[in-house]
Amino acid sequence: MEIKIFSLKLKNFKGIKDLEINFNCQNTNIYGANATGKTTVFDAFKWLFFDKDSNDRKDFNIKTLDSNNKPIHFLEHEVEAILVIDGVDMTFKKVLQEKWVKKRGQSEQEFSGHETNYWIDEVPVKKKDYEEKINSLIPESLFKLITDPSYFNNQLKWTERRELLINISGTTISDDEILDSNEDFEKIKENLEGRSIDDYKKVVQAKIKDLNREKETIPVRIDELTNTLITEHNVDYKKIEEEKETANKQLQQIELEMTDVQAKAKENMKIADQLSIAKKELADFKLKKETEYSQRYSLDLINLQNEKRIIESKIRYRQDEDSERLLKIQQDQKRKEELYKKWDEVSNTKLEFDSNSFICPACKREYDADRKQEIQKQFEDNLNLHIKSEQENINKEGQAINLRLDENTKAREKIQQEIPELNNKLKEINNKITEIEKAKENDNSFDVTSLPEYNNKTKEIKELEEKVKNLTNGDISYLQNKKAEINEEINKLNKILNEKETQEKTKQRIEELQNKEEEISKQIQELEGQQYALEEFTKTKVELLENAINSKFELVKFRLFDTQINGGLVECCDTLVNGVPYADVNNAHKILAGLDVINTLIKFYNTSAPIFIDNRESINEIDNIETQVISLIVTTDSKLRIEVL
Repeated sequence: MEIKIFSLKLKNFKGIKDLEINFNCQNTNIYGANATGKTTVFDAFKWLFFDKDSNDRKDFNIKTLDSNNKPIHFLEHEVEAILVIDGVDMTFKKVLQEKWVKKRGQSEQEFSGHETNYWIDEVPVKKKDYEEKINSLIPESLFKLITDPSYFNNQLKWTERRELLINISGTTISDDEILDSNEDFEKIKENLEGRSIDDYKKVVQAKIKDLNREKETIPVRIDELTNTLITEHNVDYKKIEEEKETANKQLQQIELEMTDVQAKAKENMKIADQLSIAKKELADFKLKKETEYSQRYSLDLINLQNEKRIIESKIRYRQDEDSERLLKIQQDQKRKEELYKKWDEVSNTKLEFDSNSFICPACKREYDADRKQEIQKQFEDNLNLHIKSEQENINKEGQAINLRLDENTKAREKIQQEIPELNNKLKEINNKITEIEKAKENDNSFDVTSLPEYNNKTKEIKELEEKVKNLTNGDISYLQNKKAEINEEINKLNKILNEKETQEKTKQRIEELQNKEEEISKQIQELEGQQYALEEFTKTKVELLENAINSKFELVKFRLFDTQINGGLVECCDTLVNGVPYADVNNAHKILAGLDVINTLIKFYNTSAPIFIDNRESINEIDNIETQVISLIVTTDSKLRIEVL
């Protein structure tokens, strides 16, 4: 649908006493200094159709004020507009007036409120019928979006902007489609169990947090158990008794040896820890490299397939638009032929006189010659006026048809240029997809063991394993028993023998905790792998969605997700103009950004209406606006100056 303003009349509206602007469906510049009434024109247009001003306020003052800023009473506040809707004229009129009543026993009238009256094509209608007619032509929400460049970015909430952009993009890619497109997402798909992706992210994050918390407690518990151990001992009591006599002489030497053995034991534990760490690092490196290699082709393939779907959608859209415009051209050409015939019929209309036309209806006598001539001339004048009026109407409709024919012909020429270009681009993308799929099929050459980093780490592990193999146990049980015998601590030795079973259970428990710690580490590693895959899924979805939306616009781009410090993504809807946030660009770029949005909305809804651009003086030129533009320009003119382009 195409809506244009043919004319607009204001009477006693916000200080404008009487103003008529003949736009003639053309682009129009309205010049004037501040407070001369430029914005009032837009206010009047919005009030006529939606009871609101240009700032979308319903409660604003329409009445004309006197020098004391008091409303002037007994005035009718009127706005009337002639719109051309798809080539057909339609007149809308609204009048706000005061209601005054004189109560019984009073000599003066009292103000009792206001009433508003409505007309469509000069026919009085009720408010409900008036509003239903307007909404049947164009809903208020759409009207505001395609007539005011600032409305999308300044009036809509970011969630409303986001929802509208997703609808415009036409993307129908679901979470399941993205999950099915990449083998790396198979684990996510298996574990969803009916949950949404966002809910599953929370589940994974909570599990990692719980496992880390549990893992942190294990070393403490191992330390507590280790502190309860008594070093393993094999007591030969017969030998101890035989060596009692020499115990005092050996005591000093025994203690020196014990000190040396304990030092060696600590060094041995350090080497064993290094070996464990090196093995874990090797496993992590292998997993990382194999994961990176498996994802080598997937993302490129997804992006190309998405781009292919977008281009195919564009081709279908252009072909459908070409067919629609061809149908409109054919309909207009047919109507043009009908107007030619109608012109000939009207132009060839002849005056025929009834014999009774020259007889007096009162006395039934024939008029004299002068009276007959006067009556005949009157009939001829009426006929000529009728013919002239019909010809003017035919001319007016013909001019509108010519404008549409020119517009649709040019649009078809442009479309027919774009379709081959899109087909060529589609062919290039198909070739790239084929190349990637063949390369992925034939590429089985990856071997992680060929990487220098892998071999270096393997060599390091072998060296550590050799060291561990040659380590001594550092058993000091003999020395402890010897010392116990020397100190005649038989009771302590008996206690050690009695506690041997307890010590074995403690060591077994320590080993269980160590195994559990290793198992938890593996679980965390697996969950972190899923967490990484979830992030890759989200990034893939973000790229697909943003690319689909941004392909619809020429100047502005939209950021639908914001990356947090921790790497997570949160939904948003930020408008970017040449990479700069909308709030940070100057007024000219804000207007141009708004016009770019309107252009896309016009194409998407196939509906256009006059665009009102306030502070138009900040922009030099406006390109590619395929609808009527009303520019409000600040100048030094003390009165409004209208220029129809």
